[in-house]
Amino acid sequence: MTEHKIEWKESLLKSIIYRSITLVLGTLTTYFITGSIAVAAGAALLTEAVQSVNYFAYEMVWSNLSRRRLEKRILEKIGMREIDLKLDFSSIKELAYQLSQLDTFVPEIYSSTKRIFNNMLKNESLAEIHEEIEKYKQYFKTVHSGRKLMISKENNNQPD
Repeated sequence: MTEHKIEWKESLLKSIIYRSITLVLGTLTTYFITGSIAVAAGAALLTEAVQSVNYFAYEMVWSNLSRRRLEKRILEKIGMREIDLKLDFSSIKELAYQLSQLDTFVPEIYSSTKRIFNNMLKNESLAEIHEEIEKYKQYFKTVHSGRKLMISKENNNQPD
């Protein structure tokens, strides 16, 4: 945070120095053309005021666009990142238990949960815990058995 303040202060100082130089150059240029120091000073001050407001607006737009580009790149990187997910039998049993505790009236969630149970039961590497998974699946179905869920044929074409 300190580093950011230093950059901000440095930018402000550089802007003030630069604007002072352009004010002097603008005054001298206008003085040589008009021959009047009052007209030259007025024109230079007006020009600097307009340019300062214009530059501030330009800087705000530029910063906003730069921030958006950076955010987009970060989100793309996060989206492309691979996750190495390692599960053991106890975490899968815990997942099956937690799924069996879902209490939902939303057909899509019901169907998705049922699909997860079915996929776990199809997975041969989980054979030694299939009995426990089946128990949780049956409990989940029992909890939802009395409900009138409007499940589409597409979502209902899965084994019980």
